[in-house]
Amino acid sequence: MNEILKDVLDAMTSLAIIFGVLFSYLQIKKISKTIDINKKSNFIKVLGRFTKEYDSLMIEIGDCNSQKKVDVWYFRLWNLYTNEFVFFYQGILDPLIFEFWAFRLCLFYNEKPSDACLKRTPCYKKSHLKYMKNREKSYPRTDAFYHELIKIADEEKNEENIENRVHKLVQKYRKSK
Repeated sequence: MNEILKDVLDAMTSLAIIFGVLFSYLQIKKISKTIDINKKSNFIKVLGRFTKEYDSLMIEIGDCNSQKKVDVWYFRLWNLYTNEFVFFYQGILDPLIFEFWAFRLCLFYNEKPSDACLKRTPCYKKSHLKYMKNREKSYPRTDAFYHELIKIADEEKNEENIENRVHKLVQKYRKSK
């Protein structure tokens, strides 16, 4: 009789362990799904925030009627790009979106601003270099990325080559998952 009772207790213990493992597995799947939903939600919020800030800057160009306002406008623009890199590097901003933004920036670095109030700036690149210099290397990784992007803008004229090099640059700075 003791032998049968021992076998029953062993079977019940095994079942309890199996149910415990199964319950833990289901809880982990549920938590993982919640994390994925939160991560996607954060991507959307970050994208919305950056897009809204960029749109505001484009609207405010017309209000830059003094050199001080122009300087503040450029500071905000380059600060936005700095924040975008930081969020990308931390894995909060989608790498494909960041790559597209970096590619577009690379294309217009050497252009002279067409807006009347910004025309005193010889090109966007000069303004960005001034911004990075004034921050006294507060963000060395970010500065290194944008210096490499400027180098691509200076060396390449073919859009396909620019796109390929920007892709490689973004991959170089992308954190491993």
